[in-house]
Amino acid sequence: MKKLRRRFLLAALPLLGLAFGWWGLPWLVALPQSLDQERSVSIQYLARDGSALRQLLTAEGDRVSSGARFEELPGFLVQATLAAEDRRFWNHGGVDLLAVARAVLDNASAGRVVSGASTIHQQLAKVASGRLQKRTFGVKVSEALQARRLAMSWPRERVLTEYLNRIHYGNLLTGCTAAASGYFNKPLSDLTLAESAFLAAIPQSPNRLNPFRNREAVRPRQERILQAMREQGMITEEQWRVALAEPLVLQRYTGGFAAPHAVEMLRGRAKVADGRVSTTIDAALQRQVEKIIASRLATLKERHVTQAAAVVIDNASGEVLAMAGSRDFFAPDGGQINGAWVPHSPGSAMKPFTYQLAFERGFTPASVLADLPVEYPTPTGVYRPENYAHRIYGPVTCRDALGNSLNIATVKLLASLGGAETLLARVQELGLSTLTEPAEHYGLGLTIGNAPVRLIELANAYACLARLGEWKEWRLVMSDAAVPGRSVLKHEACYLIADILSDNQARSMTFGTHSPLRMPFRAAVKTGTSQSYRDNWTLGFTPEYTVGVWAGNFDNTPMQEVSGVTGAAPIWRDILLHLHESSPATWYEEPKEIVRARIDPRTGRQLTAQSPPSRLSREELFIAGSLPPTATRGDYDERGRALLPPEFAKWVRSSDNWLGDLVVCAQREGTSRPWRIAHPIPGTVIQLDADLPGGGRRLLLETEPQVPVEWRCESLPVQRDGSQAYVLLRAGRHEFIARDPASGEVKRTQVIVHDE
Repeated sequence: MKKLRRRFLLAALPLLGLAFGWWGLPWLVALPQSLDQERSVSIQYLARDGSALRQLLTAEGDRVSSGARFEELPGFLVQATLAAEDRRFWNHGGVDLLAVARAVLDNASAGRVVSGASTIHQQLAKVASGRLQKRTFGVKVSEALQARRLAMSWPRERVLTEYLNRIHYGNLLTGCTAAASGYFNKPLSDLTLAESAFLAAIPQSPNRLNPFRNREAVRPRQERILQAMREQGMITEEQWRVALAEPLVLQRYTGGFAAPHAVEMLRGRAKVADGRVSTTIDAALQRQVEKIIASRLATLKERHVTQAAAVVIDNASGEVLAMAGSRDFFAPDGGQINGAWVPHSPGSAMKPFTYQLAFERGFTPASVLADLPVEYPTPTGVYRPENYAHRIYGPVTCRDALGNSLNIATVKLLASLGGAETLLARVQELGLSTLTEPAEHYGLGLTIGNAPVRLIELANAYACLARLGEWKEWRLVMSDAAVPGRSVLKHEACYLIADILSDNQARSMTFGTHSPLRMPFRAAVKTGTSQSYRDNWTLGFTPEYTVGVWAGNFDNTPMQEVSGVTGAAPIWRDILLHLHESSPATWYEEPKEIVRARIDPRTGRQLTAQSPPSRLSREELFIAGSLPPTATRGDYDERGRALLPPEFAKWVRSSDNWLGDLVVCAQREGTSRPWRIAHPIPGTVIQLDADLPGGGRRLLLETEPQVPVEWRCESLPVQRDGSQAYVLLRAGRHEFIARDPASGEVKRTQVIVHDE
């Protein structure tokens, strides 16, 4: 009996060893760690319609799409893969012992390796361990044990899914999703039977079976796979014949390279979901914007305009529909610089926010501003604003001052509102993040654009005007939920700004009546040109869209006298026209708080039935409760000329008087009246600055009201520009004496000047 048991045990040991090797030994081998780790995928950036903008490569240099779920795998691709790689996939235990025996016999008969027996489980273990691992006997045994463990611990569906998502298809394409787009430029779900068999043929030898180098080498293996599918009953005879006859059209897909500046802004910042970032970019609009920029810049090449940037914002959502940061991303002269993000000086494009603020504080489009020479002492010297055309316009309404982009009147308006601090707080609230210095750093020049801002942020501030005061974050990534806005500006004041900026007549004095700013539909628009023609801008909107354009040179060299209306405006116009080709532009319904009245633009006063006849009048808009005083006979002389305050006396007599004999100074010459020295103020301390025009040395000498006085200074020669007296400063203490020759009255003032 003992001998019998011993013989039984001796006979059973091999069987027990085989059982342990088949069922127990695999648990002593760890699965590749990468199978439990989230795969590194190539981030794909998509346009708003789901089309590809760009797909980045992984750190390993492959294009890896996010993994498909088992239910998303096309049936034909699954069947073709099994027919090519593992026909008994659903039945073996991770290692196909029958296939191993067959391979041993075949290879022994041929005297060389002619077939293999690797299962999908084994190939998955191999891929997960790294393709560069040496193929030693020990490695193969380890992979077999890992394959067996996979078969015991993972569902077959998971093994097949992981395999198809990880297998290499050549040409830097990893995973079946990447292969479908990389070879056929289509989603996985659209693969045909012939295309599925074609893809299933490649993983056996991706280099040798490279379709782009040797397409005919793939064909025989594709046909064998189709034949195997037919023999195994996976497809019908008819499907087999159709697949063999189907012509395959390869479309090399490199991941795309659309909207490059927008994608670069999002890299590393945007939240990635399933390997994808869904952007707000409209791919077709993006291409059109880039085309418009290239076309318009070609006409400006001789005037040294080499670059431009443009942004299109959907006002309702705040979504950026297009962003072109340069003429050409690959241009050697800074094409990869994003002109929509790099700060530049906006010039007069900043002015609307001063006027909107003024309208909130009681000013109206009819309020008259004194566009007369003025100087402001600053810690760094004397600031003297000048108009773009180097003219003085005298009495101008806010509508005309903003429409014609008058610098002097706008600076005076900001000074009356509390200075730069007031405007700085407002534009910071509107998202201009580059303005980080204290208000005194910018001074009153902030309103005419002396501080650099970003195009995208300034365009979004204009979009707030377009929404009549509702501010929203601009965004480049799609969101399932609507982005809430917040009211930051008074909507009636924004409506007045929109009305003025869309009034072609209001800007005719500076821009003419047939400039590129004149549209076939109503649109608000404002230009800006920085000092020395280094930057020019055009920003504007309809209720539907806001478009912002910057033009200039990335090396900061000046253009050849190209202003916003000749450089950026044609690009802006073409983009807005394109936007409204298929969807006609609308305009705002007039708020119930807006009232209309006729005014005399020379005085800003209201004209009623009781007012004296006026030689000039026009209809103006007002916020209810802010109507100006009614004109009286005291506002005109016997000839119907408007009587202006004494401060306009010099302007009335000058060649800058564009109103001619329609105005006259209220106080006739020769009449005795009190006067004072208005500039410079006694005790003013002036710091000369070489960065200012003329080193900041020119100092105007003025009285209030302006009277023909005789100026004298012991330490500096008094000079004249026409009837305007001035001196050129140098360091020291200087006293100025003004004498009225008619009365002999003398007044004095003094300044202290520090050298730079």
